[in-house]
Amino acid sequence: MNVCRICGNTSGNKTHIAREMMFGLRDKFEYLECGNCGCLQLLNPPVDLAKYYPTDYYSFQKQSGVITAIRRWLGASALGRTVIESVSPNHAMESVRRLNVQKSARILDVGCGSGKLLRDLHYQGFANANGVDPFIQQDIVYPSGPTIYKRQLAEMPGEYDVVMLHHAFEHMDKPAEVFRSIAGRLAKDGRGIIRIPVASSYGWRHYGINWVHLDAPRHLFLHTFKSMELMAEQAGLQITEVIHEAEEWSITGSESLVKDIPLSDPRFSLSSNAKRVLGWHRRRADRARAREMNERKEADMVCFYLKRRA
Repeated sequence: MNVCRICGNTSGNKTHIAREMMFGLRDKFEYLECGNCGCLQLLNPPVDLAKYYPTDYYSFQKQSGVITAIRRWLGASALGRTVIESVSPNHAMESVRRLNVQKSARILDVGCGSGKLLRDLHYQGFANANGVDPFIQQDIVYPSGPTIYKRQLAEMPGEYDVVMLHHAFEHMDKPAEVFRSIAGRLAKDGRGIIRIPVASSYGWRHYGINWVHLDAPRHLFLHTFKSMELMAEQAGLQITEVIHEAEEWSITGSESLVKDIPLSDPRFSLSSNAKRVLGWHRRRADRARAREMNERKEADMVCFYLKRRA
């Protein structure tokens, strides 16, 4: 009998068969949908998950020096930041800004890949922002910048003012333990940030196995508001705020999978930077639909803020 690994439920659970469609491998995987907390969870993960994280996987890629320089140049002024956010919103950076933490804040980015966000934070004066990611090949030390350690969160010593996971939590196979690790590393008034796709959303209800953020088999758990609240409470944490962050990708990507077009396929309208720019106007309906998801609190991309319970 399939048991939910979050709440232990066995009643009313369903299973779904999803395919790997980022790279078009089309390998099939079975997911359990809990009848109680609603969490989607991968059954029987492949022994070698590394196969599905090739070297060109997006979080391992380093942004080109030219693109970085342009973003930093534009970001130096209020007008430039407005231009950037209108074309390519940086929800990760905004999630940190909302906390209004001091530039001296001790920040740990968990599952940060090559550390693009950390480098941007350092550029803006956050000198104590560093990262941890067990999937990088070795520790990364940027001169006059962040250090990214090849470790698990549980292996990191000390405490932090901010512990954040930007679209990393859904890749982790023991989410309840991760919550406990976050709780154990937060300073007294520290805050946690977890940005993830959620199954309690329009995206999953409407698209089902063609929901782009299901992303089999890389996403081991697709949580719901209920499953997140359960784990937070068990770890001595509380969710203080939820921000809805759906973007056009949620719609454009899912519609592509409905048509059986992988995300790496040249036919996909977001498969290259050139197509993103040239097709900007044609995707206005997808952006409008994503905004509607946010306004109705039905977004499939959500930012959770956490703190320790008193």
